[in-house]
Amino acid sequence: MSVKTRKSKNTFILGLGFQKCGTSWLYRYLQQSEKFDGGKLKEYHIWDAIDIPILSYNIVKRPGLLRNILDKSNYLRYRMQTDNESYFDYFESIFSDTVTITADITPSYSGLQKSRLRSIYSGFKERDIDCKAIVLLRDPVDRIKSAVRYNLDRENYDEGIKIGETDFLEALEQYYKSEHCTIRTRYDRTIELVRGVFDEEDIYIGIYEEMFDSDKIDNLSKFFGIQAKYDFAAVRVNKTKSATTVNHEIEQNIKNFYSEVYEYCNEKFPSTRNLWR
Repeated sequence: MSVKTRKSKNTFILGLGFQKCGTSWLYRYLQQSEKFDGGKLKEYHIWDAIDIPILSYNIVKRPGLLRNILDKSNYLRYRMQTDNESYFDYFESIFSDTVTITADITPSYSGLQKSRLRSIYSGFKERDIDCKAIVLLRDPVDRIKSAVRYNLDRENYDEGIKIGETDFLEALEQYYKSEHCTIRTRYDRTIELVRGVFDEEDIYIGIYEEMFDSDKIDNLSKFFGIQAKYDFAAVRVNKTKSATTVNHEIEQNIKNFYSEVYEYCNEKFPSTRNLWR
């Protein structure tokens, strides 16, 4: 656990997932506040690209001069991946008299190890910037089905689905046991690592199925230190367009495969006992 220090007026939010659990909505919600500026991107994909071998496709190759001009965010990511101090420099540069909150909300950071979380936390603390972590959870079966549907719609075959696959149930079978799925679904592992680095008051864990309720929006807003926008609960971002097929046998297999996740969340977050399968 980190050593408690005085609070800074500036805060960096580290979004650690999970994929298809409301992180895009979260980012849009933060954007409603004049205190927030996330910079050029929602997802920077710096630490996952460096640390997690199966996510190395996020490594940015050195851009040419023309691309530097046309796509400054691409060069920014390249610079951060090759000079890690520039990551902290960049976010520190965003703060101003009015902007006191910034963030990197990259869902696949859920696969980061404790050593990396500690280095991120320390990197901001050394600059007198508070570092908070947010983790959003969703019924694992629903999260996995939504991820498969989303990836099929985008023809994304980088995350555990065979190239050219179009059948939803086949893709679901391929995906749920893959490492790509595991690092995005083992909520228990990620949460325990986060709790080993961040102070409890600097961690927010939200449940997707109830995060749009007024009291939860109130809690979220207090955590960020921004004014609550209750009407934003009706907004949906990156909603999966195609309907997902129901197959109770496969869904039960998924639940069994991630039984430790269900057991952990049912114990730590009792509302999931009724909200989830």
